Amino acid sequence: MSNFKNKNKYIKRRVFALLLILFLLMVFGKLLRGNRVNDYKTIFPTLTTFEKDIDTTIYNLFEEKAYYANGDGVVVFHASEGQKVPSGYEVASLNLMGDVSSLKDDLAKVNAAIKIKKGIEPLEKENSKTFTKNLQEQIKNKNFAGVYYDINSSDNGISENINTAELKEYLELSDAALNYKKEELEKEISKYNFSYKSEFSGIVSYKIDGNEEYFNISDLDKFTYKYLNRNYSFKNLEMETRVRNGEPLFKIINNLNWKVACTISNASNIANYNIGDSVKIQIPEIEDIYGVVEKINKDENHAVIIVSLDRYFENMYSNRVHDGKIIVNKTKGFEIPKSTLIERNDLTGVYVQEIKGLVKFVPVDIVSESNDTVFINRGNKQSVFSIGEKSYKTLTVNDAIVINPKTVDESRILN
Repeated sequence: MSNFKNKNKYIKRRVFALLLILFLLMVFGKLLRGNRVNDYKTIFPTLTTFEKDIDTTIYNLFEEKAYYANGDGVVVFHASEGQKVPSGYEVASLNLMGDVSSLKDDLAKVNAAIKIKKGIEPLEKENSKTFTKNLQEQIKNKNFAGVYYDINSSDNGISENINTAELKEYLELSDAALNYKKEELEKEISKYNFSYKSEFSGIVSYKIDGNEEYFNISDLDKFTYKYLNRNYSFKNLEMETRVRNGEPLFKIINNLNWKVACTISNASNIANYNIGDSVKIQIPEIEDIYGVVEKINKDENHAVIIVSLDRYFENMYSNRVHDGKIIVNKTKGFEIPKSTLIERNDLTGVYVQEIKGLVKFVPVDIVSESNDTVFINRGNKQSVFSIGEKSYKTLTVNDAIVINPKTVDESRILN
């Protein structure tokens, strides 16, 4: 009987010791697991701006006029690239290098004869009246020798070396005949010299691409997607002093009235745009450009938005075509790693670490995603967003997101 009691006590002690060990192991395990959960790798959401955009090719449309050489010769330019000039400004002059010395000599003699017959006198000369009277008397009496002496020896503004015989011939002509002769000579000389003047106020440019007539602003209806996507050959002509007949010299661009045509490959992307709407355009290395929709040309499933602009001309005019984007929408939200996402209760969300190694599931609304990150809706001021008729509390900028949700034990999830 005594041995049985002792054996029974021994078994109870063994069971008690075993239970104690199991309890300690459980406590120790929980502590280990708690420490492991507390060691989750986390990351805070990054507040950023998401811009929904449309890729586009942008074409400059100008009121512009190109000027071309009227023959082979040497051109002199009187304005620099980008210079603003008024209407009627002589931008260039072209000399065809023809020998017009004899024509100029004849013109000088005709001008001298006209001056003599008019009795032109110097403005400040004490004996000017006497000189004029004597000159007129000598012409009347056909004393041409005296005329030549008086002209060449006087300071009356007629300094040409005059041949007596030739001038005598001109002086015998009537005033009308002399003026006609002068006009004919000037007309003949002008054939060898051309003056190029601006037809309207604008910017001078020597960067001519050879397609000025195709992109003229006069007809906006022609700028369809098909029209703009033809295979244009854009030249890069440089300013030269020696030119051949028909070569471009320069062009004038009205910098106060200009537009851009933006091609849209999918017309549905601009379904909400109307004439008069403000539009934002982005071009690399240029500030954001704001304009007003003036016209929308659609053909098949494509479209072209024509936008009126009043700024950034100097940044854009030298190149006909630019690659850019039309910014459709701009939204602030959070960017988080794609690895943090998990599906739970038919919702996409993340685990946010709470105190004592616990986590909470927080739903998120994905707006856009890339290879490694997602952009999510940050909700309203209370960080609430809606899906259908249901509303959900989402992330805040202070939430620590578990980077790898697979490391979270189900028992540590609060909801």
